[in-house]
Amino acid sequence: MGAESVSSQLMEAATLMLTGMVFVFAFLTMLIGAITLIAKFCQAFPGEPEPVATPKSNSKRTASSPDSQPQDRNVIAAISAAIHMHRKSNHDK
Repeated sequence: MGAESVSSQLMEAATLMLTGMVFVFAFLTMLIGAITLIAKFCQAFPGEPEPVATPKSNSKRTASSPDSQPQDRNVIAAISAAIHMHRKSNHDK
């Protein structure tokens, strides 16, 4: 391997590196420009606001009704017991 082949390979590597860096820089510049244009377009034409969905009230039971609290406590107790049983059965193995 001669000195010329090493220097020519280094020049080729430098050229390839510079070409790649230029393409990446150009792509990122175009990407930032496109995002900026889309942001300006969205500010200029905001569109119609979406209607806010209001929760339908249930006449039988609401979240603050007193009869829902015992059921919630029962559900929490059942979940806690299930987790305790699961941990106990896996810990014994």
